[in-house]
Amino acid sequence: MTIYCRRPMCVIATALALVALCVRASRVVVAQDRMILRTPNASLPQLFSQIRGVRELRDGRVLITDRLEEHLSVANFIDGSLRVISRPGRGPQEYHLPTALVPMPGDSTLMVDEGNSRLAVIGPELRVVRSFALRVPGIPVPLGVRAVDRNGRYYLQIPGWISDARAHGDSVWLIRFTPRGERVDTLARIKGSTSPPSRDGRQMGIPFVPFAPEDRWGITGDGRLAILRSGDNHVEWRGNTGTIQRGPAMQGARLAVTTADRIAFTRSFIANSPIGGRDLNGGMSAAPAELLEEKTIRGIAERNTFAPTMALYADTPSIVASDGSFWLERSTRLGSPSTWDVFDGAGRNVRRVTLPAGRRLVALGAASAYLVSTDDDGLEHLERYAIR
Repeated sequence: MTIYCRRPMCVIATALALVALCVRASRVVVAQDRMILRTPNASLPQLFSQIRGVRELRDGRVLITDRLEEHLSVANFIDGSLRVISRPGRGPQEYHLPTALVPMPGDSTLMVDEGNSRLAVIGPELRVVRSFALRVPGIPVPLGVRAVDRNGRYYLQIPGWISDARAHGDSVWLIRFTPRGERVDTLARIKGSTSPPSRDGRQMGIPFVPFAPEDRWGITGDGRLAILRSGDNHVEWRGNTGTIQRGPAMQGARLAVTTADRIAFTRSFIANSPIGGRDLNGGMSAAPAELLEEKTIRGIAERNTFAPTMALYADTPSIVASDGSFWLERSTRLGSPSTWDVFDGAGRNVRRVTLPAGRRLVALGAASAYLVSTDDDGLEHLERYAIR
């Protein structure tokens, strides 16, 4: 920038203006806040087997899904009470292997019914009001949903094996589906999981390369799209009018993937994946005990391909908080505390949050973070921490 000035005082004023500009710019760069969560302000007395979904309701209570116990329940942190909603089964108000909980308009909630390959709507009166399989025009299989905006539009990604995105490498399409009128809008193409080398189809394997870089995304209530671009690890925001705002690239050391990392990932992948054809009705079921034996896990880990180093950000689902911030978990060494980077609406990393050791973040509320801890018997506890 060239500044023309004829008076000495103007030179001084210009210099002061440039200093002020630099100060403002430096504030943007160093504005990252660091938060360490230490002690919960509340915890539930009940024990869980595998918490897969938590959603804070307007009145402060929370919905919880326990995939292995096959429970959808509502809990109150004030009095420690917990009430189960509906029951497992195949009926229209029942569920099988409940997992993610997605906010919907009007304090309703969309639950992923993994075992029945469908979605269930939980109304504000806290009962299952209907179940359905989401079918998008042109897609031959029912799909899951990652987000629903305030206008009731669904956001999801199309698997590469049923679209033409794989022609661009390990890519997938992000779409927005409006049920009324069955309108489909393509929002972006992102890097999906890395395909593994071909192998003997009779061997059980992980259908992607663990720890390889992959784009992450999330949606705000008003439909703005946040994407972590894993090439240089910058966050970009896409507005409803097509505007794109890119944040700075993130830096960090790439951690080498160890044998312990491979075994731990394989164990978690099997424990959290449905198995087709093992249910009494021929449907989806949780992994049987023999697949979780140490010898079996080690064998699968040895046969599968893993990235040599971890991507900067882990494969944990990203979270969009109620204030519009975008949360991403950093890859860490096995046994280290979980750390999350928080990005603002301009794609800048404004906060880093470190969890207590042995905890995982499952949900964010208006002013709280919900963490799961696991005891020595493998049972899970749900804790609430203040973040504002």
